[in-house]
Amino acid sequence: MGEEQLKRPTGMYLMAILFILAPLGNLLISFVSSEYVNSQSGFVSFAQSVSNLDWMWLGLLLLTGVLLLRAHKATWTLAIGTLMLVLFINLYRWGNGEFSDSGLLVHGQLFMSCLITAFVLLLAFYFRFPYLDRRAQWLFPAASRYEFRTPVNVVAQDIFDGVTESISLSGARVRLQRDLEGSQGLRFVDVIFPDIRNMKVKSRVVEYRDNVLRLKFKELTERDRVYLQEWLRSQIETATEKLS
Repeated sequence: MGEEQLKRPTGMYLMAILFILAPLGNLLISFVSSEYVNSQSGFVSFAQSVSNLDWMWLGLLLLTGVLLLRAHKATWTLAIGTLMLVLFINLYRWGNGEFSDSGLLVHGQLFMSCLITAFVLLLAFYFRFPYLDRRAQWLFPAASRYEFRTPVNVVAQDIFDGVTESISLSGARVRLQRDLEGSQGLRFVDVIFPDIRNMKVKSRVVEYRDNVLRLKFKELTERDRVYLQEWLRSQIETATEKLS
C-alpha cells in the first residue's frame, strides 16, 4: 500500500525563492545607481520616488514566488497570471518609451527581468505535469491514492481488459493488456470493476501512454462510492495485517 508520489519541483522552489528576493534586489540596484545614494534622506527618499507601477510589478514578483512555493494547480495557475501581468507591465512601459532616458543598467535589468519572467512562465505552464496532481481539485487536496490492484474492463469502442496500478475515490491508473486503439481524441470511457460488486463508472481520460490509462471518475453514485470506500478499507486492513 502506498500513495503515489509526484516528482518534487526542486528547480521551481529555487526559482520561487529568487522571485521572493528579486524585488529587494531590484530596489537595491536601482538605489545604488540613483541620485539618492549619497543623500541624507537616503533610501526613504528613493522609496518615495518609486512609481506605483514599479511597486505593482515588484509586488507581483513577490506574490509569484510565494504562490510557486505551493505545488498545486490553483496556486501555479495564479502564479502564471501574475507573471503575465508583470511581463505586460514591463513590455508596455518599455514600448511606451518610459525608459528611453535611462542608463544601460536599467535597460539590462529590465531585459533580464522580461527574459526570466517569460522563461518561468513557459516552465510553469508546459512542464507542470510531472509535478502537479491533475486529479486535485482547485480548492481542496486530491483524494489519497493507493497502489491496489484489481481487474477492470474498460469500455470504449471495444472492451479492454486491464488491472489497476493505483486507485482512489476520485480516479484510477489502469494498465491495459493491449493497446487502446483509436485512443486519440478519446475523452470518456466506462470502467467496470468485477471485484467491486461489478461497479460501473463513467470516467474522463486524463492521459493515455504506453498502455497506461489515467482516469478521473465523473459519475460515481453515492452507492458506488460507499462500495469503493468499503473495498479500499478492506484492502488497507489486509495490507496492515500482512505487515503486522
